[in-house]
Amino acid sequence: MLTQGWKGIYAEIERHYNALSEVEKKGSKGAQLRAMLTSATLPRDLAARYSNVCADLASKESDATRQWELQQLAEMLTRIPWEPARTFWEAVEALWLTHMLVMSDENYPGPGVSFGRLDQYLNPFWEKSIKEGLDREFGKEILKCFWVHCNTAYDAMIRTGGNQGITAGYGQLLNISGMGADGKDMTNDLTYAILEVVDEMTPILEPKPNVRLHRGTPDKLLDKVVDMIASSQGAPFLLNFDERSMAGMMLEARRAGVEGLINAGNVFDYASVGCLENTMVGNDRSGTVDNNLNLLKAVELALTAGYDLLPWTDPMTGKTEKPQRWGPDSGDPRTFKTWDEFWKAYQTQTQFIVKKSVEVYEKTEAIRAKYFPTPYLSCLVKGCAESGRDVNQGGAELEFVTVEGVTYGTTVDSLLAVKYLVYDRKECSMDELIAALKDNWQGYEILQAKALNKAPKYGRDDDTADALAAEVMKFWSDETWKYKTRSTGRQFRPGMLSWNYWISYSDILPASPDGRTKGKFLSNALCPSNGADTNGPTANANSVGKVLGGKAKDGQGDWEEYLNVLPNGGSHTMTFNPSILRDPEHKSKFKAFLRGYIENGGSALQINMIDADMLRDAQKHPESYRHLLVRVTGYNAYFTAIGKELQDEIIARESHQM
Repeated sequence: MLTQGWKGIYAEIERHYNALSEVEKKGSKGAQLRAMLTSATLPRDLAARYSNVCADLASKESDATRQWELQQLAEMLTRIPWEPARTFWEAVEALWLTHMLVMSDENYPGPGVSFGRLDQYLNPFWEKSIKEGLDREFGKEILKCFWVHCNTAYDAMIRTGGNQGITAGYGQLLNISGMGADGKDMTNDLTYAILEVVDEMTPILEPKPNVRLHRGTPDKLLDKVVDMIASSQGAPFLLNFDERSMAGMMLEARRAGVEGLINAGNVFDYASVGCLENTMVGNDRSGTVDNNLNLLKAVELALTAGYDLLPWTDPMTGKTEKPQRWGPDSGDPRTFKTWDEFWKAYQTQTQFIVKKSVEVYEKTEAIRAKYFPTPYLSCLVKGCAESGRDVNQGGAELEFVTVEGVTYGTTVDSLLAVKYLVYDRKECSMDELIAALKDNWQGYEILQAKALNKAPKYGRDDDTADALAAEVMKFWSDETWKYKTRSTGRQFRPGMLSWNYWISYSDILPASPDGRTKGKFLSNALCPSNGADTNGPTANANSVGKVLGGKAKDGQGDWEEYLNVLPNGGSHTMTFNPSILRDPEHKSKFKAFLRGYIENGGSALQINMIDADMLRDAQKHPESYRHLLVRVTGYNAYFTAIGKELQDEIIARESHQM
């Protein structure tokens, strides 16, 4: 769009339409391409109307500087985005108009929401304009206006989600820095200008910056990242880690048979969508938060041979439903003599919940394909014009559906507790454990203490515990790869972004074998359970890296020696107290921690700098903290705008010290 203009996009679609036979022109392909041709003129027509508005405002403006700005806008909007952009200002203006129409054409989620590698494709315009005399601060002012627009467009959605903490209607993400061809670092002056804008515009929800780090990241960029983290309350950006992320994308290519589209020659050009979910650029219409799979439910069903552990009571009528089997009959666990028998029952139930999730999703996929065409967005995604199909009909070259695993840490710890309490140490019988869970651990406090404090836990860099965690990860993710949508042929893939479901599921699920009582929060995405990661941040990060696949022992991973079973990415949030980064020595330690995370950690890290006392005061006096941002899971939210349940969970998160 920036280099050819919408005129070039229109011409390309027109060529594909003219290549159709007369029969095809009268059919669905012809209808799709005609809709796309009409849509491709929208940016031109919208820009022309804005040009008239700017010209009218300029004629009435008394301030000379503002009058000049409006005149410049009026002139450039007669060209862009129909014609190619010539300057940085034109490029940003064209980008916003194009994006604004994307958001009119579809709803979240979708790659159309995110801006991709902003500092890469805008950099040629930045460099050219700076060379021709653009003042760098004025260039930043253009970006700041862009930042404001990303927020004001969604004011009407600002309360979406209420108590669950979604305080922006859409997630608009941009990536900066990261790897290029042959491992070259792509940091440039625009990268730093964007970080300066983020710093100067804080606190602001949108757009969400995602900084890509890798082995070749320069010290200068890491120093800037650490300085910004140190001065924040909440998190100024997300961090994506290239080697681990690219390993997941390469696995995706192999599992889906699309090595021609994702390979060592182009995988470095991936970008993140929404929060941290990885996709290719320009030809990838992969869903991200499509399914939210409650992994812990499989443990419950394994304990009951497919029934709910607790009968469900309708809160409206007060009636309790009769027991019914939801999952398959995996055997009475009271008769199991070995851990392997219970593990097989868990696998059986996991297979069931994955299949059930896929079947339910298919109903929505078929409806979208039939009733929800998005011809404008289809103009921007390679494959749609070529195939004559909409993005919602499977027209893009790359199209995946994501199953997001939720409650992972609680699931792993529950399995570890069953193994430890019933089979390894024989602290109780299976019958006693089930009775304790039905009674919400009341009357079983000693056994609960053993589950909480004696049983192994994921997140402590314990190889034995992490080995079981890796088995859990591999099993459910392998199950996900077995399915494609029937209506559009899209491949399912695994990821981990809990959104807010680790909060909302907590009241639905009964007590769990790890010692958690009903109603207590579950684990978030890839994170260990709250309070479980007692061996510090490095141990926490090492555990996360191991369960994603670690590194290949022979050095032949999916990308270099790296492995990653979650191609869509895995959300990992860690909380630190701001006091630990107040001097150069601790900043240096934190920088070393990030270098270590590149080697042994996950694919995406959200760092929350939280002063718990400040958050408690914000609960009491919200009017004084309207600006306070915190990291929830992959996205920021204004602390005072989220529900008390989620506020309490954020306050309770383990704060690490270096």
